[in-house]
Amino acid sequence: MKRKWMVYASWAAALLTGLIVGIVMMLQPGADKQNSLTRLFSPGSENATRVMGNTYNLVLTRTYLCGVRDEEYKPVTANRLPDMMADYKGWEIVSADAHKLILLKREHDLSPACKENGYFGLNEDGMLTLFHGLPKEQEVVQTFYRINTAKMEASLSKEELENLKQGIRIRDLAEYNSVLSTYGEFQLTEEE
Repeated sequence: MKRKWMVYASWAAALLTGLIVGIVMMLQPGADKQNSLTRLFSPGSENATRVMGNTYNLVLTRTYLCGVRDEEYKPVTANRLPDMMADYKGWEIVSADAHKLILLKREHDLSPACKENGYFGLNEDGMLTLFHGLPKEQEVVQTFYRINTAKMEASLSKEELENLKQGIRIRDLAEYNSVLSTYGEFQLTEEE
């Protein structure tokens, strides 16, 4: 795994170096390419200072099992970017350009917001839905599948039905999976 990370880090460094060199070379269209590279990496040159002082936006994107996606933005100078990449072991490089590097991490957990205020319930169309807050507030986070309400009403107690209508609070991944498992048996199929 460590070797794989080193490969990603070296790719990121090579990609950024190539982008920086390409941008600087494009800024000097009439210049001899070999002399441009020499000037670019000459210690103390104006171009080296300009390239190494560039600020990039590092965008850290996290996706969670509950459907939530969040982003964090961090400015970082070009010369610190390779060191910063070591802090993001296990993150995927989604895209990179001259000003921005986007990293993605797929979290195998619920987001903090879902843990804090997540409720399962039914939307107006009879779909099993995860809400931020009570279902009556209708702030949908994720929609799963249509429920066969007739089959569910015949199989579950009134209390269980009422719980789903009012909203079933989830606080962790185990509760989330439990609700999906419990109500999965009432999922409408294409034949129904």
